[in-house]
Amino acid sequence: MNKVAVIGGSGVLALELFQGLKKRKVVTAYGQVVVEEGNNLFFLQRHGTPPLPPHKLNHQANLKVLQELGVRYVLGVNSTGSLRSELSPGSLLVPDDYFNPWGVKTFFDDRLEFVTPGLSEVVRRGILAAAADLGLGLIDGGTYVQTTGPRFETRAEVRVLAAWGSVVGMTMANEATLARELGLEYASLCLVDNYANGVCANVVDFHAIEKAQQKNSQILTRLLPVVVANLQSVKP
Repeated sequence: MNKVAVIGGSGVLALELFQGLKKRKVVTAYGQVVVEEGNNLFFLQRHGTPPLPPHKLNHQANLKVLQELGVRYVLGVNSTGSLRSELSPGSLLVPDDYFNPWGVKTFFDDRLEFVTPGLSEVVRRGILAAAADLGLGLIDGGTYVQTTGPRFETRAEVRVLAAWGSVVGMTMANEATLARELGLEYASLCLVDNYANGVCANVVDFHAIEKAQQKNSQILTRLLPVVVANLQSVKP
């Protein structure tokens, strides 16, 4: 059975799927990471405890620990803002590409090596197949645009970003790039929790985002166990 890891926030960890996992501290060459470990299932809380802002995350340590634990398939659960009026909060999107030409994280700071970035089609298919089995409507494809954070984007920035992608966030591209450098299969399930600044008339409200996240967690309760089972059973 394949080892599968989910990277997400505290709300994801609270799901029944992850109850009973044992906390484990692992020291990597890039720093210490706390993971929740079970039977071929791992959970990594992206922002740590207490939570760090996105521009302070130690993505290298987070991905390296999964490689060292023998994980093959990684699912990122990412909160995003919609860059398009037709992509409403509450939507679920499985991106097939991402845009992040600035602040690129890498393991290759001290040697010349090139890796073509991308998202795992194996993990993407595992997510989409699970949604189809459950009759859930997921959007197949779209481009995730990553900004550095920690603030939300300005209206002018959102107008530019909307020409480049479907959703905006602050973490996924870093995880995907580093996972590819380590040979890990990584893809993301993007929860659209709000409209990005200026896409609609309302100002981005963090409390409204939290309410949308709570609603999406109900969908994750059904979806994630099936996704994990699909990935654990993938034939080499």
